Amino acid sequence: MMMPINTVGGPSAVEVIQQSFNPAIAVLTSPDVDVVCSKNRLTFVELLQPFSRLSVEGQIRDVNQALHSVTHFRLSVRDISWRPASSVLARRLLAEAVTNFPVNENKIAVIGGADPIEINPHTPWYDSWRETLWSCLEMTDHDFARHYLGTLLVVSSSHPNPMEQFQQLNDQLTQLMSSNGTADGPRWFNMLSLRYQVLVHDACDGDASNFRAEELLQTMRNVYGSHGCHLLVINSKPKKGSIIESGLPAPDPWLRFLPRKANKRTIWKKLDVSIEGESIVDGVEAGEMDFPVKVVEGTNPQLLGSLPKIPLMDALQEAMQEININSVLAPSASTSALSSLTRDDNISTQNNIGLSQRSAVEIKDDPLNAVLGTTTARFPLDEADGTGPILASSITSELHGGCLTTEDLDRIQGLVNEFCLKSLLPHMERQMRLLNESASSRKSTHRSLLSATKRWFGSNRPGGVQTPQTVAVSYHPESVQLQLRRLGDLAFLLGHYELAYHSYHSAKKDFEADQAWLHYAGAMEMAALSVFLQNANSRNVPFHYFDKALTTYLQTCKMPYWATRCAVLASECLKATNQYSDAALQLIRLTSEDADLRSAILLEQAALCFLRSAVKPNSSTDAAKPNMVPLIRKYAFHMILAGHRFGKSGQKRHASRAYQLALQVYKGHGWSLAEDHIHYTVGRQCLNRQQIEAACQALAALLKPDSMQTAAQQTAYLNEFIHVHQLLNKHRENETKTSCTLPILPLPVIDSNQIRVLVDTKEPTENMSPPLSEATHVTFNDDEVHHAKWANMEEKLVNSAFGTTHAIFRPTNLIFSHTTNNTVHPQMNCDDLVSFELPLTNPLRIPVQLCDIRLVWNFAGGDGNLTNLLTTIENPLVTTYILPRIVLNPSSSHKIILNVKPKAEGILTIEGLAFDLRPVNVEPSAAVVGLMSSVSGRVMFSLRGPRLNTTQQERHGKVYATDKRLSIQVGPRMPKLQVLFHSLPEFMFSGEIRPVTVELSNLCPNVPISNIIVASNDPLHVAFDLPRIESINIRHDQVALYRWDSSQKSTIMWLKGTENVGLTSLDLMFFSTNPAVKARRYRLLRHCSKIFVSSSLNLAAWVQRVPSRDDRTETLAVQLQVRNLRDADDTSLSGIEISQVAFLSNRWLLRPLQSTIPSGVLHPQESLIGVLLAIRGKENIEYCESATLKLPSHGRAVDFKQEPYRAFVREFQRTTPNTTLVVCWTATQASEDGFGTLIIEGQHYFGWNSHDIANSSLPDTNFKLSQQLVTYSMEYSTKVFHDFNKQRLCVIPVILYLHNCSQQEIDVHYSANFNTGKTPRVSQLYMPEAASPLLWIGRVQGNIYVRDAPEAVNLAIAVSRPGAYSLVQGLHIDGRILDENVRVPSPKIEYTLVVYDKEV
Repeated sequence: MMMPINTVGGPSAVEVIQQSFNPAIAVLTSPDVDVVCSKNRLTFVELLQPFSRLSVEGQIRDVNQALHSVTHFRLSVRDISWRPASSVLARRLLAEAVTNFPVNENKIAVIGGADPIEINPHTPWYDSWRETLWSCLEMTDHDFARHYLGTLLVVSSSHPNPMEQFQQLNDQLTQLMSSNGTADGPRWFNMLSLRYQVLVHDACDGDASNFRAEELLQTMRNVYGSHGCHLLVINSKPKKGSIIESGLPAPDPWLRFLPRKANKRTIWKKLDVSIEGESIVDGVEAGEMDFPVKVVEGTNPQLLGSLPKIPLMDALQEAMQEININSVLAPSASTSALSSLTRDDNISTQNNIGLSQRSAVEIKDDPLNAVLGTTTARFPLDEADGTGPILASSITSELHGGCLTTEDLDRIQGLVNEFCLKSLLPHMERQMRLLNESASSRKSTHRSLLSATKRWFGSNRPGGVQTPQTVAVSYHPESVQLQLRRLGDLAFLLGHYELAYHSYHSAKKDFEADQAWLHYAGAMEMAALSVFLQNANSRNVPFHYFDKALTTYLQTCKMPYWATRCAVLASECLKATNQYSDAALQLIRLTSEDADLRSAILLEQAALCFLRSAVKPNSSTDAAKPNMVPLIRKYAFHMILAGHRFGKSGQKRHASRAYQLALQVYKGHGWSLAEDHIHYTVGRQCLNRQQIEAACQALAALLKPDSMQTAAQQTAYLNEFIHVHQLLNKHRENETKTSCTLPILPLPVIDSNQIRVLVDTKEPTENMSPPLSEATHVTFNDDEVHHAKWANMEEKLVNSAFGTTHAIFRPTNLIFSHTTNNTVHPQMNCDDLVSFELPLTNPLRIPVQLCDIRLVWNFAGGDGNLTNLLTTIENPLVTTYILPRIVLNPSSSHKIILNVKPKAEGILTIEGLAFDLRPVNVEPSAAVVGLMSSVSGRVMFSLRGPRLNTTQQERHGKVYATDKRLSIQVGPRMPKLQVLFHSLPEFMFSGEIRPVTVELSNLCPNVPISNIIVASNDPLHVAFDLPRIESINIRHDQVALYRWDSSQKSTIMWLKGTENVGLTSLDLMFFSTNPAVKARRYRLLRHCSKIFVSSSLNLAAWVQRVPSRDDRTETLAVQLQVRNLRDADDTSLSGIEISQVAFLSNRWLLRPLQSTIPSGVLHPQESLIGVLLAIRGKENIEYCESATLKLPSHGRAVDFKQEPYRAFVREFQRTTPNTTLVVCWTATQASEDGFGTLIIEGQHYFGWNSHDIANSSLPDTNFKLSQQLVTYSMEYSTKVFHDFNKQRLCVIPVILYLHNCSQQEIDVHYSANFNTGKTPRVSQLYMPEAASPLLWIGRVQGNIYVRDAPEAVNLAIAVSRPGAYSLVQGLHIDGRILDENVRVPSPKIEYTLVVYDKEV
């Protein structure tokens, strides 16, 4: 929705036009009048200015005797010495008119929706400039509205002979009117100008003077008539002592009419002053400033020589000499002023006071223009010390109208009313009637043959190429054309616009026929205005008249000031009829390269017109017309042009304002280059105006992330930005004499939500030699920092140290980020490092360098709040670590880590990042001479938690949680552990057992330490030579806790390679407390290292129950297979030797003599098979290694009751508690230096329970254990030695026992050398060559009925080479119950035989 802009304030079009055309009245005074008025610090003209408007309604009769009301009638009262300003002075007055008005900061939103913009509701500087422009227009014969219609002859009653003085003034006026029309003198409407005599009486002169004044008034009425004179009594309130007390209510009615005055010490301070040699006064080039100081006649040269060189003063003095006031007005008293008036009551009046006694130079203007306080310049001497002139207007201690009362003001208004009603309006009525009669009688006969010839053969096109002879047409003052023009001007001033239009229209035809283009343009302009004023809301105004007049003024007459007036008035008419686009085009036509200030003013108004074109029409005739499209971009574009021209004219404040208004449109819409142009221009202009802080803000916007500038341009912007910031810092230091707060810089870009905080950071240590490593603790690169394993270990430690934990255990969080819960303060301890990971982004296309990077913090402790924002000196409570230097590459991001260390308890809040910003590889041409290209600044952090969506209010609005990750709670000191590992491996083999020495020390010796506990979450593969803290739930506890005595410095940690190959993690947690702290505070030290586990052996076993052949004791057969998993081409291990096989059980006893394990070295991809037999022992026998089948060849056997073997076996038996088969092995590995070898020891485990044995005896069958009918066992020599050189075949006897598993008699069928249809499996031996398949000899097939006792079958096997043989090859046994046809096969039970050659 849009607000109507034309309702915001400012005069309407009708008011503007009426204020531009007012009857001009000249004032000619005697010197004694100035004496009387000077008591009020006013001249007679200034005294009348607030009351120049007719306060009552007047009436006139037109040429047809019709009665018309006269309203809004106002006089333009000027001193008779007033002259239009010269071109140089006019430019300066126009510039001052714009400068003296401050920029209006009150803005209103005019366009709603997604992209609202704000504008200034009113532009008073434009009104001031417009009225000043009217006053600068020279008096010409084509515009009689500016000529004097009458003259006020003013004499004081204190004059010795007032009537004689009136006569002298009349004679002087007659002399001046005789030269009417000259270039230097004033101009009157005609020779029948009205003369009105005013007698000014000072009421302070006493009663006698009052009687004399009445007599003089009667005499004046007898001489000049009752309507030609007036008595004005003023100064009814005399001075009291030396102080003038105003008798008028505030505010002072003359303040808005008098020019502004400034103290002489601040002359021109309000004007824009540039930094580097630009002009002091806006709108004036530097070359125009060097005017010589000229002394007015009678002025003290020494006094003027001591004045500061003010260009406007020089121009005014020069202008006054140019118009030669002495020669024109002397000895008129109106050209002099009192210099003998003092602050006491002794007032001396002198009759003959010349110009030499004047203390001020005056240039008076129309009172309407004086309302703006810019077109009247008065420079009286400073009465305080008399050292020089000051700009005119009242100082705060100066009062106007101090001797006037409200009755005096009524008398002044009565003078104006009586003059207008009884003299001026009747005079204008008579003149209008006479002009109409004269014009009507001479209209038909005035055209000569020359005029007719010009109409037929001459050029009638204004705006064409004209010669000077053609343009300069001169008319007689009494010609019919000028009479019509006078008639139109009189009717226009009286508000009789219909008569005015007809007069202008008739005159313009004659001017066009005579090719008097200046008169023609003026008539066209006034005719259009007359039509408009008849009906301001009508669209029937001949706007083409304005176009023709404007073209004629510009191209033919070459009079830009008059063209400007025409364009301004035409635009006001167009705006009043809602034709804003056409109004903007009219104003744009007046822009030119040689008039910067004019172009700027008009371009700004054109921009506002484009914006106002979107306002909905208010008239009823246009109600059905749809809204015009808002020309927002046109508004912004022309506002940019206006800002550019404002800057060229020296109006820096208005230039900045225009650019900032346009920025609202371009900002955030992809107009990146346009935004950069605006920001850079505003920055430079603010810098020239010494607004360095605003310049920094503007230039900072150039270094935006989405900048589309080239690298060279961005380098220039960066250098300019650094240079301005250096100026700002220097300026602040000069003002405060102390270090100032670091400014906020736009680089680098930091995403605050991506900041990560690490509390309890490990202190940096020197590089350690490779055999020695330190506990890693927690780093930003730790991907498993929030893993559940750490929380589980911490909970176990806290539970062990303090007893039971809370119902909801909250583990310690060490890293805080946008993904963590940051609603509470992070906790840390004194003298601990806290680290911050900051993501820095350089969005520019050039590299930048950051130096002395540090964190900005605020610490709230017992001593109050401390901060390091203002100083870099080391603080005793917080240590700040500085990063010396970092280079951010173009369009890249980089993460840095910064640390701080608090040394006291309190709240540490990190607020931002401080650094020195420097460009990289700055060229000498781009660098600022004399200044180092760097600036100290900061970037502040702004955190916002996740959006809340719990309550209805949170869902409907945008509510975010509090993020406290940068506000850290610092607690008391705690001991700080340092853990060192000696030869911590990074590579291990599966099953390998390796000892590691662990050293522990307290880095804070002054802080006591107690309750040291070590936790490991993998007790199957990690064991410490420390007392273990047993948990209640031993079977399912996956965390092992060890208590470390604080007096103990080191211990042994045993590592065992995992069964799963690949990268494994070693996770340890060290717990400690401070006994001096009663709260449940503790410190944790984590260690996480990665170990790569490589394959070694694969252990497999088949466990089966077999019946005993003797006492039928339950026998357990275990077939063990060990395979070397190393690759064939792997040379890291020379070979793996099975050094020991242990059978650990509390239920079974091993039979070593009946068990067989081949010896030798297993090479890569080789296997061996062994058989172990065990019998059922007593229930719950003592746990021990029941037997060791094979001892190591290089030393003693492993004692599984010692650590760490006992710990590893116990952890293994937590899941398989009954029986464990342990295979110990050794291997040799080349050392890392290549010299010597290392012996590696390892263990592999295989365990089972009772139910596992039953399940393992039924492979590949669908029958349950109760359905099994027959099983078997064999008796033979497991080791056979034979000389194959003497006898090729080795025959080995084997007794096969068949056992009945049912309660009935069964029919058992056995068959040896049974062909399964598959190729016989080649045994995987430890030997290089594989053995051939064996051959069964004897009764290899038959049926046997078996009852309760087992049946024996005598067989033999024949082999042809040494090797390991499986006796189940080719053997098939099944059974059936009698009278049933279903045969149930017996499960395979593995029996092996090893045959050795005697030569081996």
